[in-house]
Amino acid sequence: MNKAIYIIGIVFSFIFIGICGYYAGEVSSARFDALFSSYNYSDYSYGGYSSYDSSSSDLTMEAGLWSLFFIMFFIAMNLIGLIKVKTKTSKVLSIIGLSFSAIILFWDFGVMASPGAMSFDEVSPAWIFFALTMLAFAIIGLVQSVRFANRSSNVSGGASSVSADNNDLLDS
Repeated sequence: MNKAIYIIGIVFSFIFIGICGYYAGEVSSARFDALFSSYNYSDYSYGGYSSYDSSSSDLTMEAGLWSLFFIMFFIAMNLIGLIKVKTKTSKVLSIIGLSFSAIILFWDFGVMASPGAMSFDEVSPAWIFFALTMLAFAIIGLVQSVRFANRSSNVSGGASSVSADNNDLLDS
């Protein structure tokens, strides 16, 4: 089961990067349109200019909700990796992934709480970096999961426990 979760995590990482890029462009475009639609060309002054109009706030809220879905999946992926795969590398990466996911989750709640103060195009580079990090962790987790399954099926005739004298494959 954990192999399937890691494969889904790899696919979701690519989808999340695409969604982040799409919403970053849309929010940036909405903010740019709001800038020039509020500009009064007759007297060259700004008439009540606000770079965060309702459409960019709505798009930011929508992107925050999509991000919440993916962040929760990555939290679940890291929890499953922490519980199911018993290698040192997997545990360390799962703890780092959970910590990073918690930071991004709180940041996402901040974006959704006040989409007019913080727009998605401002935070999207961090979200893309997060997705790339989760992609790397999912690939390493998949490798660790496959190796752990092979190793545990070879030790003691298919028992799920691994002897203490076996070293972690990536740590050697």
